Amino acid sequence: MTKCLSRPAIALLFAIATSAPQAFAQSLANRIASASDRSVQFSYPVRPGVCGDGRTYISTGSGNFYGSSNNSADQCLAGPVRVVADLADRNVIALRTYVGGAGPAVESGVTNLGTVASTEAADFLIGVAAKADGRVGRDAIFAALLGENVDLTPRLLDIGRDQNRPLETRRAALSGLVRSDSRQLDRIGSALVQIATNESDVQGVRTAALSALSRLDQGAGIQPLVQLASSNFTSWVGREAMTVLARSGDPRARQFLRSMAQRTDLPDEVQAVALRGLGRQYVTGQDANLLRSIYPRLTGQRSRDAVLGSLADLGGSENVQWLVGLVRDEKAAPESRRRALQFLARAGATTPSLLALYEPISDTQMRENLIGVYSRISDKAATDKLVWIAKNEQNPALKRGAIKALSRNSDPNIRQALQDIVER
Repeated sequence: MTKCLSRPAIALLFAIATSAPQAFAQSLANRIASASDRSVQFSYPVRPGVCGDGRTYISTGSGNFYGSSNNSADQCLAGPVRVVADLADRNVIALRTYVGGAGPAVESGVTNLGTVASTEAADFLIGVAAKADGRVGRDAIFAALLGENVDLTPRLLDIGRDQNRPLETRRAALSGLVRSDSRQLDRIGSALVQIATNESDVQGVRTAALSALSRLDQGAGIQPLVQLASSNFTSWVGREAMTVLARSGDPRARQFLRSMAQRTDLPDEVQAVALRGLGRQYVTGQDANLLRSIYPRLTGQRSRDAVLGSLADLGGSENVQWLVGLVRDEKAAPESRRRALQFLARAGATTPSLLALYEPISDTQMRENLIGVYSRISDKAATDKLVWIAKNEQNPALKRGAIKALSRNSDPNIRQALQDIVER
């Protein structure tokens, strides 16, 4: 005959079942807190894609290495995560994390708790991160994220929002959200936007939230970043969102930067951010053409410098010739010509092309700047040009400038040339 359980009995069984994970996590915390040694270690299964040598480094995949390896023969082995926690007054004061390999034998003074479930370990470690001061919280989050089949999204969000936690702990929590379940991307994205736009929070955390947005799987954070940058472009968060977009390399981010770079209603500082972002590591030849075509329309010095700097960093004969043309353009603003000259050497202009600029230019200040450029180059051709200027320049100030530049040269032949010039 089958007996039916009473409703109170069923409720009791349900309560016991649902509280089991918490009890297991608490048992690990109790075991660690009650250890007689000053250090405790435990191991747990590692998530796929993570490996290490068990001693000096851990790889989390995609070229991300933590620690260092001095032996090229070391193998990166997928294996259990091993955490050594140092204790003081039953509190965790430091964590050391290893992955793979057999690892060293348990040291004297270390209590070995053996292998625990990855969820149990993660629960304990996140509990440490939610309370610990200093670097321990950051290290605890790193260790927790190495375990297999753990979803820490809600607790990472709680730590990321908690302004009483150390800055590095909060940054680690927000960065850890990038590895969350792809089914929670919308929820995570919304939470990161809220953190990034919270003006009462510290900028280091807000920046970390923007960075995490740009690294979410499937590019889920790009559109929120574009929205932040386009609707808040006069604020800190808008400029930072644009900077993060420039580093992302996402095609949608590139297109957004191109559209922002061509707008005429942006403050100089904001447009400069877009122009610098357009000219960074993902720049194309078409982007360089766009930057050169935009330059004449720009009125702000920051925006102009952003174009000049981007083209100088990109280099190449086409950009060098464009900068040379700007230096020679007597219709251009004097400051624009001087700034273009400053960027020419960085763009890879040859010494002969720089030396050829002196005679065609009549502007005294531009010639002064060229003398400074020749002095910094300091090779034989540039030095000979300075000697020529010292001998032939009719403007006394320019002549003195060339002589002063040459006076720093210890070459006996230059010393003799200077003496001849002075005695003439």
